[in-house]
Amino acid sequence: MDNKTCIEMCRSLAKAYSVAVRLYDKDNLLFYYSVNNMEIDPLGNHLKDIIESKAEAGIITTQLYQFYGFITVDRGKRIILGPTRILKDDTKEIELLMAMLNVSPTYRNDYLKLLYSAPIISGNRLAWLLSSLMMAIHNKVFPVEKVWFQIKKDSEDLKDNDDYSKVDDSELRQKVNQSYAWEQLIVSYVENGQTKLLKELCSAPPKINAGIIAHDALRQIKNMGICAATVASRAAIQGGLDVQAAFKISDLYIQKMELLNDITKVEQLIHQMIIDLASHVEKISHPKGVDSRYYRICCNYVSKHLYSSIKVEAMAKDLGYTRAHLCARFKKEAGISLIHYIQKEKIIESKRLLQFTDQSLASIALLLGFCSQSHFQTIFKKIEKETPMEYRRRIRLDN
Repeated sequence: MDNKTCIEMCRSLAKAYSVAVRLYDKDNLLFYYSVNNMEIDPLGNHLKDIIESKAEAGIITTQLYQFYGFITVDRGKRIILGPTRILKDDTKEIELLMAMLNVSPTYRNDYLKLLYSAPIISGNRLAWLLSSLMMAIHNKVFPVEKVWFQIKKDSEDLKDNDDYSKVDDSELRQKVNQSYAWEQLIVSYVENGQTKLLKELCSAPPKINAGIIAHDALRQIKNMGICAATVASRAAIQGGLDVQAAFKISDLYIQKMELLNDITKVEQLIHQMIIDLASHVEKISHPKGVDSRYYRICCNYVSKHLYSSIKVEAMAKDLGYTRAHLCARFKKEAGISLIHYIQKEKIIESKRLLQFTDQSLASIALLLGFCSQSHFQTIFKKIEKETPMEYRRRIRLDN
C-alpha cells in the first residue's frame, strides 16, 4: 500500500473513532492526526515497544489503562491508533506521563482534558478492529487470536484477570465520565473562541451519553440540543460575548431545532450553533490586528447594541473617544471601516432571523435598527450579493 493511501486510511480511522492515528516507517513518523488537536503525542516510550514488536498486530496497555493498537502494513510500515481513554486515576502515573512528555505547567490542565476525552474502546473491540484492518489490507484471514496483547499485571484491579478487556465492566460509568470530558473540552473551545478546533472536532463528533431525557430519538436529540445551547451560550458569555447576544443566538437555534423532523439535521444544527457561538467569541478575543484594544471594545459595543440603531458619533461618545480617533484606530486594527463592520454584523444577524424565523423583512429591518426596509435590503445585497428573500429561499431549500 502506498503512503498516500495509508495516510488517507489513517485520517479516516481518526475521524471514525475520534482517536489519534499515526503512520510510522520503522521509527520515522510519516503522518500524525488527532481530531481533538492533541499536539503533543502521548505515545512516548510506547513507540519503542511497538517498533520492536515481532507481532503483525497488537495492543499495548499503559500504566493508566489506556490502549494503543498497531497493525503492520508492509516493510516495517505500521499504523498506530490511540490512546483510548484513561481508565485509572493515578496521580503519580499521570505526573510521570506529564514529565516524560515535557508538558509545560501552563498547558497541563488542557492536555489532561484531551487525554480524558479520548474514546473508550475495550481491548476486545480494539482487537476485532485490528483483525478486520489486517484482513482488509492484506486480503487474507487474520484471526483475532493473532492480535498480540501486552498486558500490565502490576495492579490489584487486574490480578485475577487473564484478559484486560474485563476491566470494562464499568463501561457505562466510564462513558458518562467521557461525555463530561468532551463537554468540558467543547466548553473550553467556545470560551476561548477556538473555532477552527471546534470545526475539526465536529467533523468527527463523539457519542455523548446524556441519559434518557425523552421517550423517542428525535425528542432526545432536541433536548440534548437545548442543553448544548445552554452550556455553549454560557461558555460564550464567559469568553466575553454580550449576554443578550449569546442568548439571542442560542434561542434562534432552539427555535429552528423544534421545526426539524430529521435527527441528522438536528445534530448538524447543534454543531453549527456551537461553532457560531465560538466564532463570536473569536472575533472579540482574537482579532487580526496586533493591538486589539479598540477592536475589542467596538465589537463588544456592537454586539450589545445589535438590536438598535448604532450611530458612530454616539458610539464614540459612549466609549469616551472622538469619532475620528475611534474610526481611525478601529480601521487600523480591523482592516475595515467601523461603519462597514457595523453593517456586516447586522447583516450576519439578519441572516439568522431570515433562516430561523418567519418574520417579515420590515420586521427584521426594524428589529436591527435599519432606517427602513429598503435600506436594509440595499445593505444586505451589497454585502451578500443577493436579496434577503433570495437568501431565505436558498437557505431553506438547502435545509
